[in-house]
Amino acid sequence: MTSRALSLLAAFASPLFLAAAVAGWLYGVWPATPLTFTVAAVVVAGGPILGIWHVATAEKDYIDADYVEEPTVFMPPVAPEPAPVVDTPRAAAARAFNNWRDKPNEAIALRERERRANAYVRSPSSTV
Repeated sequence: MTSRALSLLAAFASPLFLAAAVAGWLYGVWPATPLTFTVAAVVVAGGPILGIWHVATAEKDYIDADYVEEPTVFMPPVAPEPAPVVDTPRAAAARAFNNWRDKPNEAIALRERERRANAYVRSPSSTV
């Protein structure tokens, strides 16, 4: 068992022991005396401390010296060819309806031309 596994075991066992001690005190299975409180506190606080100590004092070369990691080959997935676009009359009508904003509105352009023409005709310099 590695030191990391012991550390993880201690980290999960401490809160579990704390919950069991509190449940034992509440149900009267384990008497709630200062001695049992001290034992519970030592076990709950000692678990993670023992795990930290195991990780800190672990041997650094626990992997075989002869072990050589093989390189991993990563092959990106090949995207399939997209399907050809079939232009149906319904698709063309939908595209024309969607693109109505991109082309100038003939009614607005005609109105602007007429407004400019009327402004030119009614200008004070053209009156005799």
